Parts: sequence; structure tokens; C-alpha cells
Amino acid sequence: MTPEVERLLERANLAEAEGDLGEALIGLEAAVKLAADETLPRLRLGTLRHRIRDYVRAHETLAEATRLDPENAEIAFRLGLTCDALGDREQAQAAFARTMMLAPSSWQTWFLIGRDHRQLGHAEVARLAYLRALDAAPDEPELQYELGTLLWEMGIREEGFVCLERAVLACPVDPGFTLRLALAEMERDNLPAAHRLLTTAKHLDPGERRIDLALQDLWLRRKIVRKGKRAA
Repeated sequence: MTPEVERLLERANLAEAEGDLGEALIGLEAAVKLAADETLPRLRLGTLRHRIRDYVRAHETLAEATRLDPENAEIAFRLGLTCDALGDREQAQAAFARTMMLAPSSWQTWFLIGRDHRQLGHAEVARLAYLRALDAAPDEPELQYELGTLLWEMGIREEGFVCLERAVLACPVDPGFTLRLALAEMERDNLPAAHRLLTTAKHLDPGERRIDLALQDLWLRRKIVRKGKRAA
């Protein structure tokens, strides 16, 4: 890659870490235009588009990256996640199978093993697979999120909460991660934190109905708390 493309990728990475979605997208889109045959800018752009729920354009970008480098396990994994989000189960399974074939011991493969067992109801096996993946990729937000939600469902809530926090810290532009952490804060009765997180999630994805429902639930909870204080 040219120094200019590297500079754009670094700037986009910093912007994403700071939660500046617009700046991150501008940087990655510019990098893709400058790097005609490079896969990394397309992988980064497709991943970010997936994280902000722009699945159609994420699929377009990742499919292009796949054509440029069909042997790249990371691209195959990200493409599979996007196909799954779009409801194309057949293409998702094909991409996941290619991921596991290309990188049988990677964190992505352990993630997929964990997800499969979770769907089958094998919670403990899924947990162990996710932990194995974390050994190789402790900073991957999707992995932290999956493990966090699994632990929460298993009743291991303190550890699950830590994972959910780490997912949001690693990827502050994903409204789904922020929403799930907000719901966890509500269940912990930390209503101010829940309100802050829900406000952030609403800003990231104004049209998401689940966020609106959570805000309504939060309003009712705060109303009950205020009534209880007045009664006391």
C-alpha cells in the first residue's frame, strides 16, 4: 500500500476508536478509491459498514474483497457474517465453511464453533470455544459481545457484563453492542448509565425500533423509582 493509503487507514482506525463514524467512513472510502487492487481497505470498510448495520453495502464491499483475494479467511468470515445478517443462510454457511478450511485454528474458526454449539443449546461447549478464540484475539468486539451475551444468559452476569463493556469500548460505533450493554445496565438498576447508553445508541441508529422500546421501558422504570422516593 502507498503511504497515503496507510495514512487514511490509520486516521479511520483512530476515528472509529473515538466513535466518529462519519470520519471513519470518509477515510476508508477514500482509501478504497486510492487502492484499486488492495483488499485491506475493502475489508476494513466492509467490516465497519456491517457494524453500523449497513448490510447491503457491506456485502458489496466484502464481495469485491473476496474476488480480489478468495483465499483470505478474514474476508470470508466477515462476508459470512454479513450474508447471515441479510438472511442468506446458504451463502453464509458457504463463507463460514471456507473460513474454517482456510484457517482451521484461527479465532474466527473457534468463534464459529462456539456459535454453532450455542445455537444447538450447548452453552458450556460454546463458552469454552469462545474462550479459546479470546486467547488468540482478546480485542475482537464481536467475540467479546458473543461471549458476554452467552455468559449473561448462563447467569454468569458479572463476567458477562465485563465482556459487553469491552465490546462497546472496542467498537463504539455499533448500535447493537451499545443497546445490549444498556439493557444490562437496566437489569443492574443502573438507570443513569442505561440512559446514557441508549441515547448513544439512538444517535448511532435513529430508526432502530428496539432502542425506542428500551427507552420507553427506561422511562417507566425511572417513573416508578421517582414514585417510590416520593412515597418514602
